[in-house]
This record gives sequence, structure tokens and C-alpha cells, in this order.
Amino acid sequence: MRTCDRCGGPIDALARADADYCSTRCRVAAHRARKRAQLPDELVDAPRWVRADGKRPITTSGTPASSTDATTWSTYAAARRSQAGDGLGVMLGAGLGCYDLDHVTDEQAAAFVRTVTERVLYVERSLSGNGVHVFVTAAEERGWRRTLQLDGEPISVERYTRERFIRTTLERLPI
Repeated sequence: MRTCDRCGGPIDALARADADYCSTRCRVAAHRARKRAQLPDELVDAPRWVRADGKRPITTSGTPASSTDATTWSTYAAARRSQAGDGLGVMLGAGLGCYDLDHVTDEQAAAFVRTVTERVLYVERSLSGNGVHVFVTAAEERGWRRTLQLDGEPISVERYTRERFIRTTLERLPI
């Protein structure tokens, strides 16, 4: 008898031969657990999450959120449960910063990550699909935008460490 990979219960004999879960509930729970496991504690533990409506931050109830008002932010779990808007976002500050690289290949992103002096927490594909977010531990300071030379190629890099909203995709890059 086959058993569910999540709860250990029996998988129905009439289920597909390659079924790993006994029910949709167990399949979805396992998927969510894998998604959660991708994020480091520094991103998940602090109540710095919001929903997103396009590129605009909103609260879990759908009202505007502010990158300078922590009372409009929520936990990762609450933001994931909410149906407001069309995605998730995270607020920067209190030790969390982000490099935003535009129009880079995975190889360029990996080369850039090797140059970062802060502790890299998480790297994901940006919403555009051709950029990368590199989340780091960082002291709060003024943001900047620069064109850097990386292996002889110019890349556009923005760095933010406070009072900034980043729309996340949770599409982790294994860098």
C-alpha cells in the first residue's frame, strides 16, 4: 500500500500511479511548506510583509501600505493567506537590504553575488523575469543606483536598505 508523503496516510488505490499525496489538502500543504522552506528566517520571522497590487504595496485587507509605517505591515503567513491584490512584497529596513539588478543573466547574477560583502540571505528572479533581487543583511543607509562593470559588461544595480517596498516573486535562484 502506498502512503502519503505528507501525513503518512494511505493513498487511494484508484489514484494516479505517480501520486505522492492522499488528498489535495496534503498536496497543497506540502507545496506551501516547500515554498516556506525556501525563505530564510530573517525574511519570514519579522512582520515586514505586505500584499501587492501591481507595483503598489497594500495591506492584507487591501488598503494602501506604507514603507515608513510598520503598522501597515504583517507577517509572512498573514500576507500569504490574504487574497488582496495580486502578489506579495516585503519592506526593507531593520537589517534587511536588497540589490535590484536589471537585465542580467543567471551567470551575471551569480558573479555579482560573489562580489557582495554583506551576508546574502536570498536571491530571486524579479517580476520582470529578466532581473534579480539579492536580499542581504545590511545597515540602513541612503539607497543608490549605479551602472557597474562586471566581467567587462555594464549592469544596472540599485541598492536599498530602508523605507522601500520590493515586490517579490518567491522564484528562488540557486546561487
